Amino acid sequence: MLTVARESVGFTQVALASAIGMSQASYSQIENGFKLPPDEKIEILANVLDVPPEFFSQAGNVVPEGLIDFFHRRRRTLPAKPLQRAHAFANVVRMEMTRLFGTVELGDLRGWPMLEGYEPEEAARALRASWRIPPGPAPSLVELVEGTGSPVVRADLFHEKISALTMPQQSGRHVILLNQRMTASNLRFAMAHEMGHLVLHSGDTTESIEVEADRFASEFLMPERDIRPQLLRVRFQDLGVLKHNWKVSFAALIHRAHDLEMISDRMYTTMNIQLNKLPNGRKREPGEFPFELPTLIQKSIGYLTDELEYSFAEVARLMVSLESTVRGRYLGEEERHLRILGPTTRQTT
Repeated sequence: MLTVARESVGFTQVALASAIGMSQASYSQIENGFKLPPDEKIEILANVLDVPPEFFSQAGNVVPEGLIDFFHRRRRTLPAKPLQRAHAFANVVRMEMTRLFGTVELGDLRGWPMLEGYEPEEAARALRASWRIPPGPAPSLVELVEGTGSPVVRADLFHEKISALTMPQQSGRHVILLNQRMTASNLRFAMAHEMGHLVLHSGDTTESIEVEADRFASEFLMPERDIRPQLLRVRFQDLGVLKHNWKVSFAALIHRAHDLEMISDRMYTTMNIQLNKLPNGRKREPGEFPFELPTLIQKSIGYLTDELEYSFAEVARLMVSLESTVRGRYLGEEERHLRILGPTTRQTT
């Protein structure tokens, strides 16, 4: 738990040891389980790492990085440190969600069909049919996923190349984390990509799983049967209207048109050049739409406080977290504390 807390806020062992007034050798022995920290250091560690002291003694399984690697949209050029931090942060969120939803009883839930062995496009059509999604653009993916009892969390994942992470819960549901650094259109595709992993891949790895998840996402968001007529003789200037209707990025539309052979290789290259020449390039395309806002966690916390008469402090203790963290991370409220790198407690702003 100490390692997870440290990595989730981006500290090295050297930096944390210095911050709490301890040698790295002594700290390393604590983190590796060879000795216990003095009682006074536990409180200091909690203050510096922004967790309650109880965090370090909680029972909970940490999902190893090797498993999470299969369920996030990674890039080969992604540095190791932000990926390590994102994994640790995702583990913290997973543990908080496991405790929260171990107390809250959810009603009728939409199921996740297991579609291993399907071609990605077949799986996308099967999931749309299972969830009774009508033809055309998909509705809110956040609402669809949270309807399965799987909470969605928008948070900073510490690097633009990590667009999403999926974590398993002990309940059999999942937690999907979306990187708030991304645009809404890119997050829609990242979300559909994660959904593809969940129905197509049970944990076995192949060289093709990322490509398969992208193929799933393209068909789920832009079914061939429905979008093909709209891509006939498509031009770059048409992409704005298509983006508004289908809630996907220019880049996804260009890629889909090429995959369906509605544009030539030459036109595909030309359109991507035009996209890169826009004022903000492909990172901040024009015509962005509002983010799909998660509500399941907020409603669950409200159920505990309003119906079961928990105080907010009790909700935070239930989740083994701080009130300020729960309010900032899950309710969108501003956090009131700044962490100081030293053996002192947090300073109020």
